[in-house]
Amino acid sequence: MAAGIGAVAVSEHTGPPRLHRALPLLSCRLVVSLGTPIEVRYGDQARRVQAVVTGMMRPGTGTPALTLRPQQPMVYVELSPAATQRLTGVPLGEVDAGGLDANDLLPWLGLVSEELADLPAGERVTLMRRRLLDHLARAGRPDVSPYAVEALRVIRVGNGRIPVEDVARQVHLSPRRLRQVMGSAVGIGPKFASRVARLTATLRRAGEGAGSWADIAAECAYHDQSHLVRDFQDLMRTTPSAWLAEEGRNLQGESRTLPRRSSHDQ
Repeated sequence: MAAGIGAVAVSEHTGPPRLHRALPLLSCRLVVSLGTPIEVRYGDQARRVQAVVTGMMRPGTGTPALTLRPQQPMVYVELSPAATQRLTGVPLGEVDAGGLDANDLLPWLGLVSEELADLPAGERVTLMRRRLLDHLARAGRPDVSPYAVEALRVIRVGNGRIPVEDVARQVHLSPRRLRQVMGSAVGIGPKFASRVARLTATLRRAGEGAGSWADIAAECAYHDQSHLVRDFQDLMRTTPSAWLAEEGRNLQGESRTLPRRSSHDQ
């Protein structure tokens, strides 16, 4: 992530309204609608906002879901935890995956949204990245534990497979101290972060095309396919097959080969 800004993407849904579950990531997001407000469902709550800043997932609640509607241009930005805190000024522990109203946190976002709406879709990514870099350059330094940031990096790069003891060793903390630091700084511990990272790797592998969910489970270090299904249900509140049905063959804007359906993920 250059300066804490990761992928910037634009999309516009066609067809009837449908549910889109956010992918679990160890990063934050800024999601902006250039049309009608976004419907965000998280846990038992549903609300409508023009733009939302989301943070880390929390145990016990699945990823947020958006209702995609026709002619609703959207801009998605992946942000590092440090960049998110610099931009918003809000401690990361107070921003969960359900998010906060971005227009309340970022008073300049309304003007940027107007600029984006006036541009062709192909030019929106460049402008959004430029405006974010401008505001980050003027923002204060983040008050985020470097140990927590490095631990998240180690967990993400290792696709959630590195034992907590080894993560702690790499960031020069004891496992107990690492759990305390991460819980205070980002609201989650290393064990839960590893589950998120492993599911992220699983979804990425599914998007690349694979023979079956059993193959993916083995490649991504799950005990078995049932273990993968349980994590899917716990972290995304759906099953692998239901998720594929929701997203169809057009996963994150690219045509993919989908894994075969299995009776284990019903």
